[in-house]
Amino acid sequence: MSVSRTILKTYRKFQYTMCRRSHYGVMQPGQHVSVEPFRYELNHSDVVHPCVRYIADGYLGHTWWLVYTPYYHSDASLEQPVLCYADGNDAEIPPMEWKTYCLVNDKIEGGYNSDPNLLFTGGVLYVYWRENYDDQKDSHFRATYVAKVTQTGIKKIGNTPVVWTDDSEVDAETCPTFMSSFSIKDSFTCYAMHLRFHSKHIKRMRQPWRRLTEKAVLVSDLIGLYSQQKHYGIAEWEGDAPDRPFRYVKTVRFRNCNTLYRPWHMDFFDYSDRRYAIVQTNMSNADLCLAESTDGNTFTFFRRPLITNKTIGKVGIYKPCAGVTPKGMFYLYYTAQDLNNRSQNRLYLTQMPFTELIEKIK
Repeated sequence: MSVSRTILKTYRKFQYTMCRRSHYGVMQPGQHVSVEPFRYELNHSDVVHPCVRYIADGYLGHTWWLVYTPYYHSDASLEQPVLCYADGNDAEIPPMEWKTYCLVNDKIEGGYNSDPNLLFTGGVLYVYWRENYDDQKDSHFRATYVAKVTQTGIKKIGNTPVVWTDDSEVDAETCPTFMSSFSIKDSFTCYAMHLRFHSKHIKRMRQPWRRLTEKAVLVSDLIGLYSQQKHYGIAEWEGDAPDRPFRYVKTVRFRNCNTLYRPWHMDFFDYSDRRYAIVQTNMSNADLCLAESTDGNTFTFFRRPLITNKTIGKVGIYKPCAGVTPKGMFYLYYTAQDLNNRSQNRLYLTQMPFTELIEKIK
């Protein structure tokens, strides 16, 4: 280990202690999940941004559905969302093997895809994906589009986004999750991270001051002080239909969020009259945590993390998804990288009885 890494490790140990950030999660490392290769020569079966949904009565003959994007070697141009299914019909057994159904959206000119999501409602499975800097459609810097999953593949619903941003650096629709409203009948909610990606003040600097400032900020970010990336909270959008434009309502901050966390990506699920957020706590060096809401509006972090890098012996933890089976088993899908191969993101699954989990993370 290099001297710089040793110093960073020692510093983070001290910093974690002072800020009461745990090194260890409460769940066991997950088992590797097999996803059928698609365009393997390009993406090497890389998987990030997983979204898994169970449909009790099945849809097109399948009860389990998954959408993801590849991100091999951190190459955003590979992020073409891929839809998969599993043949298992038991809600208590989350699948360990997935088959490819179809490509959701191909490579876009001048930009890239990201952040796919699934919603089953009204007997239809909808798939959402986010387009960043698409110079062929409209003036939006980033926008999320929707399509129906059909017997023959994907049926796109026009070129009008459902949520979007016109700001190049501030985005209130990062990693969106679409759900039925928690309290309003026949309406829908989109939750998304409200983020700033870069400081506009730094971007306006002239060279070489900008280059020097960015290097200083990079070191500052590494040790958990100042970062160009800023988290404002959960952006909440409302919609009357899953396939028409939503209205931005407000942004709400997480409660009980550790000072070292800057939440980056998330997913949501409902269980026992509560709504839960499963959160990637930082863009890098992330933990996976659970937050709870009794009103579908304000989310409070539980004290202890579910998964950390030290818990699973890996790095590069990224956007998770989770749920609870009818018999109360909590399942968590997440992606991570091996220590000796930072180019490859793989999908893992870990499980624990939900009541036991809640007792451990309180």
